[in-house]
Amino acid sequence: MTPARTNTAALELVELLKSLISLQESLHAVIEVKLQAMRRADVEGMIAATRSESELTAKFSDLDATRRSVVDRLCSQYGTPAIEDGRPVRLSTLRKRFDAPLAGRIAKLAETLKERMLKVAESNRVVELASRELLVHFKTLFEAMVQDESQPTYSAGGGVSRAKGPRVLDAVG
Repeated sequence: MTPARTNTAALELVELLKSLISLQESLHAVIEVKLQAMRRADVEGMIAATRSESELTAKFSDLDATRRSVVDRLCSQYGTPAIEDGRPVRLSTLRKRFDAPLAGRIAKLAETLKERMLKVAESNRVVELASRELLVHFKTLFEAMVQDESQPTYSAGGGVSRAKGPRVLDAVG
């Protein structure tokens, strides 16, 4: 392949990394909005944020397909195997094939992407912890409302008995 074609694929990689960084920043912002809604007990806000989060994560799937395509082309152009030791080729392996300015630019973008991904992961951990606490609260509230330990119900056979089997909130906890 010609250097111009290789350069084109490498520049596509640069643009892809920029897009991934931007998407991570958008995802982080939406997760923070969801956390604020959780703090306010704003159910509609939580639902809206979750919808936005879902839309953004769908975009990651598209970008991942683009990433695979760009990496496959770069591997082909440089004669580098796309799979090393049973794992996809690492960006650092491909970067060694680029000229110094481009390799440095890609390294910086990759580091920025890693930082943004770590911020998203940390925010997601906070959401998970808050969700667990909310679940405990809702279980207590639900049990107080239905008092299913003291209220008999009609069984499938028509007799009066206590409810058996898993309860809805026990299934998610």
